[in-house]
Amino acid sequence: MVAALAGGLDTVASNQAERDLAPLFERTDCDVTIDCSELRYISSSGLRLLLNVYKHVNGHGHHAALTGLNPAGELYEALELAGFFQLFAKE
Repeated sequence: MVAALAGGLDTVASNQAERDLAPLFERTDCDVTIDCSELRYISSSGLRLLLNVYKHVNGHGHHAALTGLNPAGELYEALELAGFFQLFAKE
């Protein structure tokens, strides 16, 4: 399953994204890739949402990956500093 995030993932957007990703949380049978190529900003709420996705997918024996990240960008740096690349595969 692939989920694409775009724009900024602040508190309000994270709440909406969680509702939009509800079908993902109902699945227990697939790997998940999150396309971040259009994501420009992530807050702690956005990080928490990604962590919840990882926990759900990993808890059912599958893999979660992040794709579309610019290694020179601030988003990449934020995810790296938060330790997300130890959890998510980078594609």
